[in-house]
Amino acid sequence: MRRMVAAAASATVATGAALTAVLAGSGTSAADPVSLTLQYSCPFPLIGTQTLQIVISADIPTTVNVGEPTPAFQVKAVATVPPTATQGLTLVGAATVEGSAKASSTVTAPEATIPVTVPATIPVTPVPASGSFDTVATGDAPSLTFTQAGQATITVGDILLTLHPKRADGTDTGLGVFDSQCTQVAGQNNVLADITINGGTTTEPTTTEPTTTEPTTTEPTTTEPTTTEPTTTEPTTTEPTTTEPTTTTTNPPTGIDYSYALEGDSVVKKLGATVPLSGGIDANLDLATGNFTADLSLEPSKLKATLFRFIPITAKVDFAQEGKTTGTLSGGVLSSTSHTTIKLPSVKVFGFPISKSPKCQTSEPSEINLTSGPGFDPLAGGELSGTYDIAPLENCGPLTGLISPLATGPGNTIDVTLSPKES
Repeated sequence: MRRMVAAAASATVATGAALTAVLAGSGTSAADPVSLTLQYSCPFPLIGTQTLQIVISADIPTTVNVGEPTPAFQVKAVATVPPTATQGLTLVGAATVEGSAKASSTVTAPEATIPVTVPATIPVTPVPASGSFDTVATGDAPSLTFTQAGQATITVGDILLTLHPKRADGTDTGLGVFDSQCTQVAGQNNVLADITINGGTTTEPTTTEPTTTEPTTTEPTTTEPTTTEPTTTEPTTTEPTTTEPTTTTTNPPTGIDYSYALEGDSVVKKLGATVPLSGGIDANLDLATGNFTADLSLEPSKLKATLFRFIPITAKVDFAQEGKTTGTLSGGVLSSTSHTTIKLPSVKVFGFPISKSPKCQTSEPSEINLTSGPGFDPLAGGELSGTYDIAPLENCGPLTGLISPLATGPGNTIDVTLSPKES
């Protein structure tokens, strides 16, 4: 959120900051307020591809003069981060998001048509617990000078985001630092400005070579009065009425899939015996609700115990899952419920089998409730623990009445660690 997302806030901030490097206005003309709204398709971890709406606004002069440096002015970009992106960020414990961006734009002037890629810094933006939230980016555009009269047009292109969500204590989330290449949704009017360049008394001589100007390397804080291309000219004739996306839309996935390896153990209270556990779990998480369903599988194991401190007992232990494991991931805490029938296909005392029935099992499934500590990270996994009851055994042969009391009862514990499976 991969969404985060996390990521929707960062896209907005990045766009506004990057555009400040390709806009400029004239101090001798009246400035008009302009606004351009664009939508971008941005892929993020956890939350899939999101469509982000970005609104860019500024007060831009309608005309400039040839050879006359233009003053710098401020540009603002605002975006509403959709709830799905917020969910993706909070899911991994992100309290803030920051990073950098590279926004591409094109300046078309009488001198040349020049692609411009400008790096920008994404400031620290707080992430709320839920719902949408706005991000605001502002920046000062540099002064620049045109060398030929005519018309200049600035269009806005794609954005490359490098995002860094962080926890409240400043540490990394499971997302780490990731890139998202945001592509402008097709069919939009992406003209940010059409600027009239008047050939005033300061018109440059015909020997000026505009093609040698390198606006892509021009620093936004410097002015190059004779050779700088209008890499930062602000739009004065933007047609905001032709592009009016009124709502931010998202394309949330139906659910996020996670696969974990499971290792741990369970202690059978009556016997004081530890049963090693291993297996895996494949879960699908609904971001909107925090609910998940999962398929749990546990490998066969063995139990070793000593009765009355001198009678050795061994047993093979199998686990049959009854239905889906269900649960929630909310507020950084994972809770799950599984129903498992415990089977003892072989029980031995002093090495001699006293039960070899494949149908020897608990008379009803055990309900196993597991809970993590705070800050469970679905990307990194974590530790879970809980307790459960063991129902009386059945179908264990003539000695069922002897075997069943050995394991039956409440207060049995389980501790497991989930680790992401390698894809």
